[in-house]
Amino acid sequence: MPSVATKAVEENKLPCLLRTPELIAAQAKPKHQPRRQGGFTLLEVVAVTLLIAILAALTIPNFSRVIAAAQQVVCASNMRSIRVALGAYLEDHGKIWPQGAPLPQEPGWSVFWINTLKPYDIRERTWQCPTIRGMTKGQDDDAFGLHYVPTQFDSTPNIANRWTTQPWLIEVADAHGQGPLICFPDGSVKPFLKVLAEQGLR
Repeated sequence: MPSVATKAVEENKLPCLLRTPELIAAQAKPKHQPRRQGGFTLLEVVAVTLLIAILAALTIPNFSRVIAAAQQVVCASNMRSIRVALGAYLEDHGKIWPQGAPLPQEPGWSVFWINTLKPYDIRERTWQCPTIRGMTKGQDDDAFGLHYVPTQFDSTPNIANRWTTQPWLIEVADAHGQGPLICFPDGSVKPFLKVLAEQGLR
């Protein structure tokens, strides 16, 4: 409990001559010391952790859907690029579709199509869907080297453009949840289920 003299100093009621060094120090000392700030309390840490967990639970599913949608866009873009290259090949070869390709399950199928369209700036990675590439990572099977199967047209000139609903390319698997993507002569790319619906078959 502060003395009467100390209280008098604090209230500036003592003459300056009566103020000893002890009293002056008591006067200079703040009345209320600020509380020393330490680290976070346990309650604060728990609250922040719960908030992060809630945000992660809300964000991660949406993030996965965004990635899947982006991969489908890349896949469709790959198919359109190959379609453009095939169109250029037809123009350079009297509108005759590439001949002599092995069947997809036969050795050399991937190499044939990669080499055929390489002059048209189609790289091997363009033949691969990012979603399927993730699913088949580590596999060496030649049949999975390319993820888009070109239609095997005969050597009749311009036969590839005779039917607008005849696909030029079909994806090897249902990688996007609506059936494999299909690329048509006009460059449109649609999932198989949508094609069936448009043709009244679903």
